[in-house]
Amino acid sequence: MSPRAAADPSLAPRAFMLIACAVALVLVAPIWLVDVVPTQDGPIHLAQADMIARFGWGGVLSEPTRTFYEWNARIEPNYSVYAVLAALIRMTGDAFRAQSVYLTLYGLFAVLAAYWAARAETDRPLLPFLLLLPVIFGLFIHFGFFNYALGLPAFLAFAALWRAIERKRGVLSFLALALALFALGLTHLATVVAACLLLAAGGLARALKAVGTEPRGRTALRLVGDGAWSAGAALPALGLIVAFLIAYPAATTSPASLKYSIFQVVQRLVGMTYLFSYTWWELVALAPVIAAMVLAALLALRAGVRNWREGDLVWPVFVVLVLAVSALDLRTNQGVPLAERLAPYSWMGAALAIASRQPNAALTRVLCLASALALAAQSAVRSLAYLGWAETTRTVLETGARHPEQSFAGADVSGMASARFSWRVQPGVHIHQIAAIRARGVGMGSSLPSMRYYGYYPLRYVPSADFVFALPEWEAQPDLPALAAFRAAHRGAPKVVIFIAPNGGGPELSRAVGSEACSMAAGERRSVVVCIGPN
Repeated sequence: MSPRAAADPSLAPRAFMLIACAVALVLVAPIWLVDVVPTQDGPIHLAQADMIARFGWGGVLSEPTRTFYEWNARIEPNYSVYAVLAALIRMTGDAFRAQSVYLTLYGLFAVLAAYWAARAETDRPLLPFLLLLPVIFGLFIHFGFFNYALGLPAFLAFAALWRAIERKRGVLSFLALALALFALGLTHLATVVAACLLLAAGGLARALKAVGTEPRGRTALRLVGDGAWSAGAALPALGLIVAFLIAYPAATTSPASLKYSIFQVVQRLVGMTYLFSYTWWELVALAPVIAAMVLAALLALRAGVRNWREGDLVWPVFVVLVLAVSALDLRTNQGVPLAERLAPYSWMGAALAIASRQPNAALTRVLCLASALALAAQSAVRSLAYLGWAETTRTVLETGARHPEQSFAGADVSGMASARFSWRVQPGVHIHQIAAIRARGVGMGSSLPSMRYYGYYPLRYVPSADFVFALPEWEAQPDLPALAAFRAAHRGAPKVVIFIAPNGGGPELSRAVGSEACSMAAGERRSVVVCIGPN
């Protein structure tokens, strides 16, 4: 067990439990204000889970799904959420209610995992607990990266487990570590990378503590032993990752994809953009917790520099390792930077590094209050953002209900110009998948399940019937002649085309799609244009 800070007698366990319950309520309450929480890629993942619930994993697909989708027989990273969502859909009987339940469970799991991780580091867990939570409902969950986002609290739970068994070298502890790492591999690759960096940080921290207190050879031998133990436990997870990288070369880094920019790396890590999803008001809302993090980190750093042997070194070393790996600026062939995926782990590492070097009790209480207020303000901004898309989502759901068992495509041509919503997240990009779910039909025109994007989904588009592959610029530039040619080759699909348009943009879109029957529902912020293809 790591060295603990002195216990804070001002906070009883029951009081902490009440605070944790209040925080959990604040985090999950916005989810139930709307029928569907607006996310960018979430509709794709929900549609995949809905098809798994309808047909069974690997089951026989019905039309029109069978024409456009096929099963991916591989078990790969990023699969965990599909199993959970599909089970919830079967239990609730409604995909959208299941998503709300899932997001609620995700929030509750995050609160519990943050408590476990903070409690494993200190007897004064409130400050690190509160500092961990702004990341949970930040950018990535609203991007709809459900598997990646699940990896964040899963990493905290893993950290708590690792603390409990880090000094044990029995068969059971080895199996527990290996199983936990493999489970992380089913969420996201970045989660496994972060977990391996934590294991490396543990070995390095123990070696640093031993410097000057024992012969160097013994220290080096202990370091090698720690590395071998960790590497052995990580082999199943690493095997899963290696198999994935071999199957999808586009997910690996090539010399051509290395676009090194130390400025961009620093911007991702220091700019903390992973905290913000919607408007600049989020920056204002989270300013108190950012200030609390910076102040507490500076005080912890000063205390650590003065006497680095006191207090725990694991999390400071972990943060350094995350920064070092991020500085390599590794990217996939599609240009996705690893540094962007590791950035939230630098925040969590800093929060846990503070745990063993907290300020005095009076200042800690002030920082806790600032952090709690910031979490409440973040949830208030989320609530406004969710409500800002409720009308648009309701119109799309009604469209799906009016066209059962049809095929749907869509494009967001609104430009996301609303000053109130969507600084980075664009919920309109794949919103037609929501209509497809309601219709029990099939969603097309979403790039992510395409074979062009690695294919690591339980269901993927049939290459010969891949709408996005045939019309690669469709979402940016809807093309009527190309659409007509695709429909001619695919029995009229997509039957229903949904445009998310700026206010007043409906008539122009109706003319752009020619003789098709189009209707427009004008909303307060944007319009929904629905065009029905010829029979």
